[in-house]
Amino acid sequence: MPILVLMGLLLSLQNYCAQYNSLTDYKVYRDQHQPLGCQVMDSVLFEKTLQELLLLDTTQFNQNLDAYYRDLAQAYSSKWIYSNKTEDLSNAIIQLKRIKQYDWSDLWNLAIHSIKLNECEQGLNYLNRYLSETPKEFWVPQMDIWLLQNACMKLASNDYKIYRQTQLNLSCAPQDSATVIQKLMQLQLLDTTYFIVNMDSYYQDLGWAYYRTYMIVKDPILLQRSNVSYFKQAVLSSSDHLNIASNYYLLGNCEKGAFHVKEYRKKTPWTIERKQRVQIKRLKQPCC
Repeated sequence: MPILVLMGLLLSLQNYCAQYNSLTDYKVYRDQHQPLGCQVMDSVLFEKTLQELLLLDTTQFNQNLDAYYRDLAQAYSSKWIYSNKTEDLSNAIIQLKRIKQYDWSDLWNLAIHSIKLNECEQGLNYLNRYLSETPKEFWVPQMDIWLLQNACMKLASNDYKIYRQTQLNLSCAPQDSATVIQKLMQLQLLDTTYFIVNMDSYYQDLGWAYYRTYMIVKDPILLQRSNVSYFKQAVLSSSDHLNIASNYYLLGNCEKGAFHVKEYRKKTPWTIERKQRVQIKRLKQPCC
């Protein structure tokens, strides 16, 4: 067979295979069309892309249909940004659930969409799967995870102390600066309107977090905010007075520092107060 004829047959075969794949493989089809990516798009283009995906005859595809359902879910969730209609998020979830083999982003999107629809139990289940099945080095930022975990707080207890049991607490022991600063940010972002019991514990935590952050960045404003947080409590405990005194001494306000040391001693049994004398003496050093 002449070489030119053979090459022609091979070229025809390649073209046929390419054409066949474009008809049966959704990813090949998608590469030949404009995908819905992260580029800037307006509501009209989102709607146009969604309608094109809905009109597509998917019976022609026998490969990579999971990618089609991901694209359709993304189109519905993108439309929701403009429509704010729950049915768009619900449709996004329906398409994601059709995927046969989830990847990490699918689990994350299922968690986000479910929690936005207040389907908290289902959303947290997907989130737990995401955390368990995704290598930690590929996790989304920790703050994003925390915000999602706490989005359903209104359906949980209205007792801050019960909520606190599920969170990282700052101890007196050394902790890395990233952990301390992140904890302060979490407390600042926390929507406390859901809590009606044990809010004093929240202000204690916030005051302590400001102090611990001050020990890292040495900004005196943090000490002032620490005391403001402590004073928001309905009742100050003996340890609160000691922490407030420490802040005042570090700020150079010796008179107020001494006042809160006296308040601490009034509320503290003599045996305990005696053990704290070395610490109190150390607190007063800036004023000596």
